[in-house]
Amino acid sequence: MKTYSRKKRGWSAAVVTAALVVAGTSPVLPPDRAQAAVTQHDSASIGWEGDYYGVLTHKDGSFDVHSGPNTTVRFGIYNNPGRAQWFNAGGYYPALTTQFERDGATVSITNFGDKVTIGGRDFVAIYSRVRVVNHDTVARVLDPAPTGGTLALTRPPTTVQPGQTTDFDYVIAADRFGQSYAWPTAAELVAAGGYDAHHAHMTAYWDGKLAQIAQIQVPDPQLANAYRAGYITTNLVKDGNRLNVGENGYDAIFNHDLVGMLVQLLEAGDLNRARDYLPTLISQDNPNDITRMYPDGTWKYNWPWAVYLRKTGDAAFVRDNFATIRQTAHRIESDATGPGGIMKATIAVDHTGYWTVDNQSALLGLLTYRYIATTLGETTEASWAERVYSTLLNAVNTKLNNTISTNRLTYLPCAMDVPNSSANVCGQTNNGNWASMFLFGRWSWDGQLWGATPAGPMIDLIDATYDNGFGRLSGLPKHTFGGYPGVSSAYNAGYGSAGLASARYRSEGIYGYQYLIQNAQSAPFSWWEGIQTVGTSNWSPGTHSTAGSGSSPHMWGQANSSKVLLDSLLAEKLDGAVIAGRGLPNQWLRDGATTSVTNYPIAGNRRMGASITASGATVSLTLTGAAPAGGVRFELPAFVGNIASASAGTVDNAKGVVTLPPGTSSVTVTLSRPPVFTEKGGLDLQGYCTSIGAVNGAVLAGTTAYDWRCVTGTGARVDVNVDDACQRQNPHEQGVFSRSSAIADPYSWKCLV
Repeated sequence: MKTYSRKKRGWSAAVVTAALVVAGTSPVLPPDRAQAAVTQHDSASIGWEGDYYGVLTHKDGSFDVHSGPNTTVRFGIYNNPGRAQWFNAGGYYPALTTQFERDGATVSITNFGDKVTIGGRDFVAIYSRVRVVNHDTVARVLDPAPTGGTLALTRPPTTVQPGQTTDFDYVIAADRFGQSYAWPTAAELVAAGGYDAHHAHMTAYWDGKLAQIAQIQVPDPQLANAYRAGYITTNLVKDGNRLNVGENGYDAIFNHDLVGMLVQLLEAGDLNRARDYLPTLISQDNPNDITRMYPDGTWKYNWPWAVYLRKTGDAAFVRDNFATIRQTAHRIESDATGPGGIMKATIAVDHTGYWTVDNQSALLGLLTYRYIATTLGETTEASWAERVYSTLLNAVNTKLNNTISTNRLTYLPCAMDVPNSSANVCGQTNNGNWASMFLFGRWSWDGQLWGATPAGPMIDLIDATYDNGFGRLSGLPKHTFGGYPGVSSAYNAGYGSAGLASARYRSEGIYGYQYLIQNAQSAPFSWWEGIQTVGTSNWSPGTHSTAGSGSSPHMWGQANSSKVLLDSLLAEKLDGAVIAGRGLPNQWLRDGATTSVTNYPIAGNRRMGASITASGATVSLTLTGAAPAGGVRFELPAFVGNIASASAGTVDNAKGVVTLPPGTSSVTVTLSRPPVFTEKGGLDLQGYCTSIGAVNGAVLAGTTAYDWRCVTGTGARVDVNVDDACQRQNPHEQGVFSRSSAIADPYSWKCLV
């Protein structure tokens, strides 16, 4: 869907349109702009990597084709059931399945995209399967009743006998990658292969793509699946090499969004396409252009280049682009025209002001530029960056200290010169911009990774600012930061990024991500930029966004979630050291829990892995792959003041750090006090089973605690994920998990946090 409308952290579409009219400009749209409308609040992306007109699918199994036939495909068999499940096939593939009960049968509708080459022409085709499983005792007539122009790949009878499973398969051409050649004929499309062959090709392709990036396994498998799905969806939403933010609303590159999205891809190890992506960065901001109106995107322009240079060592490519990098970096000095030498006023949070986020962005930009210049041997430029960085940091600290002292603040204000109040956006009830600098500024945490010394009010007040901001929220549960205003946002996990530099909020990014998954999805692993309300619907399990703004899926929000998750587990510093487990939740230290990252990219085009396992009072770290040049800092939150001994390395008990020299492959840390967890009550396994589509509830298939099974409508017994049941039963207790106090007692399950 090609549209450039922008609703960015509180901007309305009307305001954006008015701004364009005043500026005398208008969005440039392709001549064959599709007209199909998105008519439903829920939306997820399917299609193929780099396709031009993305396809949006919905919880009722329908999907919008915005090119070619320009239509919405619907299936009449969906009859708005009281309860339906909607999920990614395989947990993370871009094949969305809607499942429900109707007339004594279990019905599922699955849609996915595959690339099809016909006569040398590349297309995206959407394949659909309507599966009917008759678990009644009588025959049922169940017709998929597709509308919207699909072609039938199979034509079985619509009368389904008792105990029979019938698949109805369909295809429709949806995209031609921005080309103008002829669409395939119906005969060509049908002859291009059936559903199963294309499904196998689709899954193999995406698994191959995922193998290129860091792999994550954590005690909460939904987080790992969200991470995988987020990477895939980023590739679906992009147009060619253009990393767009969304399909519905933000189908364009936006300058500061692109910086964050590209850094996340590079840090995750998606380096093969970096030479294609980096030239799409926008080096000049323009207040009259909605795609480049944010100066912080210019000030952080150097950041992705620095990450690429650090991870690959490809100095030649960076050198070829150094003139632009240098010119853009020098914009920071010329833009430091605010009071006392801070950065100029901008609309960083969609209102004009001297924002803390801008000053942090500029500081990070100078740090990363210093690294680039130093690495390329540009000593004069490196010295310039060091001088301007020190000057700006002093100006920022002076201004903030004055604002904090004058107004007797106990927190870091989101504006450099005024407190958070109803007079600015950061003090409005349930407006998440109070934490804007903790994500978009990046200096608090990422600055330390690039050599910043952690000192001053922007570091000292991190914990107090989280305390203050969460304390001001009205009627919201734990681990959400508010919206614009509203309940939450796609940035909710990312707002926890600065927590990695804090004392008490180091796991907040992970908890914020879990909050989004358990409470605010607008589609499986998709979120609106702004989430005004959440609630229940016929899509289960869990509650979901019931009103949103911006785009869904929103890829900058997803990038922030993926980045803070990975940073919480492994993060590389400028000195060559890798920090392991900095944001690991204490709940992930329960007996037998394992957290691992493999294929993680480190300096010099090398890869490493790390696995953290817990057993009683001991926590072990095992390293694989290349050895980081600066060794490893093993520093879990649970280690602070709690290390009894370590089998290797140097221990700083007060800071909770075990420093391992290069080449060390493992360490076991013994805690003075093992983790203690709080009981949250028993389990409603019947309710959990029915919520995931096992309509016949739970059954005890044996005599032990591990013999519970969910029973589907067909009578099949499937394993119960008791951790997931606890999470669904306690949606506002991020990190909750299950434990049986007696294996011999099936009724001994408890939820703990």
